[in-house]
Amino acid sequence: MERLTNIVSSIIANLALLHRGKPQARRLAIPMEHRKATRYDRPGFGMLPKVIDQMAVLGLIIKHPAVAKERRTGIEATGWLLEALAAPALPLADIGRASGEEVIKLAARAGRDRRGRKLPSIPVDYKDCRTADRLREEMEEINTFLAKQKIELDGEPQAAVRLARYYLLRKPSDPHEFMLHGRLYGGFWQSLPKARRGGLTINGEPIADLDFASMFPRLCYARVGAIPPEGDLYAIPGLEGHRAAVKAGLSALLSSGSEMARLPSDVKAALPAGWTAKRLRDAVAVKHPALMPLFGKDIGLDLMHYESCIMVAVLLRLASLGIPGLPMHDGLMVPRSFATRAKRAMEFLVVQMTGTQIVSVVKATN
Repeated sequence: MERLTNIVSSIIANLALLHRGKPQARRLAIPMEHRKATRYDRPGFGMLPKVIDQMAVLGLIIKHPAVAKERRTGIEATGWLLEALAAPALPLADIGRASGEEVIKLAARAGRDRRGRKLPSIPVDYKDCRTADRLREEMEEINTFLAKQKIELDGEPQAAVRLARYYLLRKPSDPHEFMLHGRLYGGFWQSLPKARRGGLTINGEPIADLDFASMFPRLCYARVGAIPPEGDLYAIPGLEGHRAAVKAGLSALLSSGSEMARLPSDVKAALPAGWTAKRLRDAVAVKHPALMPLFGKDIGLDLMHYESCIMVAVLLRLASLGIPGLPMHDGLMVPRSFATRAKRAMEFLVVQMTGTQIVSVVKATN
């Protein structure tokens, strides 16, 4: 009975977060396959598939079948359960986290399907080692500190947060190392639209949104030992007003394993009509000729890892100073009164770790 209670409670809690905390999402991905348990599975959840099926029969949830090599089984609440979960009377702060969750995750690329689409990465059940233990200790220190902070959105206390680092291997046969990707995920604020960040408070104080200026290209310049041009490194002639598209396009050029022949769909949609992969590459090359040797070399994961190591170092330094930080990928949010001290710590650590200066800027939050 205890196992059944834990399973149902977990499903209800996750559905509450889905329907209350992530209105842009509709389905909760559920692992339904029968396989050996790994370090990522919660003990005692072997009955999960049967419980999901029974809840669907009872009309509590809608179950969306999995599509092979594309997506997992998805569920969403329906009927009276959906109404109850969406009601303001349900405090998000009452939702906690089960202990023992793995915070150092490793997966491997699975390649592409016949249409050229990326297949879901494959979780890697690695063996514990000193590196993983050290990384886990760092995340536990960060999570323990954040758990003591009062984080609210529009005056409402939020559910418990547990950040994790996600590492990646280029292929399943690669040695189990923690050298690629490594970005932090798990914070509800990471998917929060910019327009809503002004509603965030930490310990009752409005936040300051700090961002490393042009982080990716500056890390590239540090890698090739060149000095970047002055100004906004994402300002490409012909693409004025399309900074987000340039940022995504440069990331694609650096993440491709060969010369990029076609634009990724999200980049193509963000660029003006008529722009091709070649035109984008040529335009970026005019602005950044020193970075051309990096195009098509699949170094995006390396840069993400460098970026994530800087972020972890910043979070640990701030925690030692009693300053809570909510990490994004190339920036973080802190209580507004600590903005100057946090900015100073960010800029000091990035010079210490990369040998190059990357200025952090305070972005508007409302």
